[in-house]
Amino acid sequence: MKYVIMCGGRYSEFKTPKQLLKINGEVLVERTIRLLRENGVEDILISTNCHDFDYLGLPILMQDNQYISGGENENKKSECNWLNAYYPLNDPACYLHGDVYFSPEAIKTIVNTKVKDTMFFCTFDWSDGEKDRRNYKGREPFAYKVENQELFRNAINDLLRMVDEGKFKNGLPPICWHLYRYLNNKEINFETKKWIEINNIFKEEGDYVVINDYTTDIDHPEDAKVLEEWLKK
Repeated sequence: MKYVIMCGGRYSEFKTPKQLLKINGEVLVERTIRLLRENGVEDILISTNCHDFDYLGLPILMQDNQYISGGENENKKSECNWLNAYYPLNDPACYLHGDVYFSPEAIKTIVNTKVKDTMFFCTFDWSDGEKDRRNYKGREPFAYKVENQELFRNAINDLLRMVDEGKFKNGLPPICWHLYRYLNNKEINFETKKWIEINNIFKEEGDYVVINDYTTDIDHPEDAKVLEEWLKK
C-alpha cells in the first residue's frame, strides 16, 4: 500500500505551506514521514501543487489543485473543491492529511488497521462523552485508507459532479466528512451551513476508526502554539 501525504491547496493564514510548520522543533510533514518509517512504511509519496516539498527526496504527485481555503468558488466549481486533495491512484493507498500532528499511536493504528474497501480515521469531540480528551479541538479527520480505489474515486467524482450541478450552492462545500457519508450511504444535507450536522457520525455504524489522543490538525497559526502548550502538560 502506498502512503500519500496530502500537502496541496492554499491557506492564506500561513506564510509557508502549513505542512512545513514546526511543532516542538520538528516540521509537521517530516514528523509524519518519520513515524511512518518507524512503523515499517517505505512507499511514501507527497501530493502537492508546489515545489516546497522537493527537498524531502520523496516521489512527488504534482497536481493542479486549485483549492483555496475559504475561497468563494469551493462550493461552486469542482476544480476548486477540497476533495481534489485525494490524488487519483490505481493502487491501494492511505491518504494522510498533511496538516496533522500525529501521535505515534495514531500512525501505528492507521498502518495496522485492515481495510476491506475504505476506512476513515477521525476523532471524537468532548460532546460525545469522551472524558479524557486531549485533542483540544475535537471531531477532526486524519486519514482515509483505501483498498477499493474504484469505489473511492467514483464517490469523489459523484460529489464533484454535484458541486458543478449546484447542489452545494447554498450549503457547506463537500470535504472528507461528506465523502465518508456518501461512501457509507448516509444522508447528505446539501443546504446545511453547520459542520456539526455533517461531521456528527459517531452514533451511526460505518467504516471509521476513532483515534482518541492528542492527534489534531492545524487550521490556523495559533493552533500550533496552542498544541505546543498542550504537549507540555
